[in-house]
Amino acid sequence: MPTLDIGEQAIHYLERGAGEALLILPDDIHAAVAYEGEMAHLAHRFRVLAFDMPGTGGSTRALRYLDERTFDPWNFRADFACHLLLGLGIDRCYVLGAGGGALAALHFAGRQAALHRLTVLGVVVDSFLADLDHRTLHRALDRREHYLVRHGDALRQQHGDDWRAVIDADTALARGIADRGGYAIGEHVLNAIRCPVLMTGSLQDDVTPGIAAAFARIAGIIPDCSVFLASTAHHRHGEEHPLMWADPETFRSVVDRFLARVR
Repeated sequence: MPTLDIGEQAIHYLERGAGEALLILPDDIHAAVAYEGEMAHLAHRFRVLAFDMPGTGGSTRALRYLDERTFDPWNFRADFACHLLLGLGIDRCYVLGAGGGALAALHFAGRQAALHRLTVLGVVVDSFLADLDHRTLHRALDRREHYLVRHGDALRQQHGDDWRAVIDADTALARGIADRGGYAIGEHVLNAIRCPVLMTGSLQDDVTPGIAAAFARIAGIIPDCSVFLASTAHHRHGEEHPLMWADPETFRSVVDRFLARVR
């Protein structure tokens, strides 16, 4: 289990394959190990990395910079990803994220990478809304409890026996943001993205209402932006979030074509 010390915190990360680096940014309640399938698929062509934020997965439970984390956890995660890459001697990469990981990926490509003199080669962002009003965010968090009931064993494997405390801490953080009015990535961040971007999702995803209009707005801001929206993911249990897991075959096919174009 490789670790890297960042800010007096031991950060667990996974690495597969060789070649140009591709960083996977986990969604809010997941750890790197949840993306083993995506890592295995991409490792034939890339050096694929994923990591656990402090307080999650196999990383230290000690938390620092709580003011930055509380103010904007997704921008904070993007900044943290930059420190991980620099610690590993990586100065250019592709980036992929779903849900909260997608928000972090946009921050990474829009502002943080440039601040840390990193080059972003391409971005894949799945099943997200860049503008979450307080009601939409609260409703997404309300649905989280149903997910925990069905996937508690998997989350225990990702985070350990304290998995529920890990999830509850993230939920409390997100509830606070919702209570402040919600969350939106500023257009100055999206305007700053200069690499190709692929946005994917499902029109039937209850967590991302209005995703078609939301993606159309973003595609009008980012210069090189492609969009793929499935009408339904045909998941056997009716779960549509994220498309990455609801319909992995379709998602990977679309991502493969995008990455082949931009490499």
